[in-house]
Amino acid sequence: MTLDPQIVRRPARYVVAGSMAAAALVVGAWVLSRQSADAADAALTLAVAQTPITYADDKAEKPLLPGTGALKGTIVFDGAVPTLKLKVVKGDGSVKDPAVCAAQDIPDDTLVIDPKTKGIANIFVYLDKAPAGYKHTPPTEEVVFDQHGCRFTPHTLFIQVGQPLLIKSGDAIAHNTHATPIRSEEFNVAIGANDRKGVKKGYNKAERNPVPIKCDLHNWMTAHHLVKDHPFGDNTDEKGEFEIRNLPAGKHEFIVWQERSGYLNKKFEVTIEAGKVAKGDMKFDSKKFGL
Repeated sequence: MTLDPQIVRRPARYVVAGSMAAAALVVGAWVLSRQSADAADAALTLAVAQTPITYADDKAEKPLLPGTGALKGTIVFDGAVPTLKLKVVKGDGSVKDPAVCAAQDIPDDTLVIDPKTKGIANIFVYLDKAPAGYKHTPPTEEVVFDQHGCRFTPHTLFIQVGQPLLIKSGDAIAHNTHATPIRSEEFNVAIGANDRKGVKKGYNKAERNPVPIKCDLHNWMTAHHLVKDHPFGDNTDEKGEFEIRNLPAGKHEFIVWQERSGYLNKKFEVTIEAGKVAKGDMKFDSKKFGL
């Protein structure tokens, strides 16, 4: 094979040209991926069945801080309530520690729907980052994370950076609480039988997404902790209700996250009015939860 003498004499020119072409391909791929991600976010937001935001005077016993308002809402299941398979069935001989863990059926906590109201429990609603000017002071109030009937209680927990976390157990067997955050230090705490004194832990950095929690001894035992360096988040209760108070007045974008689905809504936009409670309800159908 005979080489082109022009290429032999000036190889650098072709190397540079090749590098520029490769860089262009990389940039082009990034732009396309970003456009796809933006389109996916837009589609996700449009797919949410959301009622218009309404406002009412705050009537809580503890008043809102000056210049702040609140967000309150309910998240419900749109359609017939599904029947999920149980995590542990009573009498299953493969269950570890059956005297405690198979004493009763253990439901699938990855999707908990109230049969009467269709409210969906354990959904996080939160600001990704604190509003401009907010200064974080870690709460001194202790948050309790317990274990009963071979289930974590609560299944979802909002906790702030630096806030004390007390891990306890009410079961007559040993458990462990294994947290795998991305930014904070991972921890794996052994909890003895009926340990009501508990073990103190906590998180030293805020997390973008909820932190998975598991018990390595009983693999169906899972939960999630949402760790933020601000108080502007909540998780829905058994009726699908949530409330976030003392939000600075102005426009905010909230994230709605559920463990089976991930992001249900990444841009839940609400304008908060001082002294008012903004109410925004949402509905999600079975497709959102992979059913």
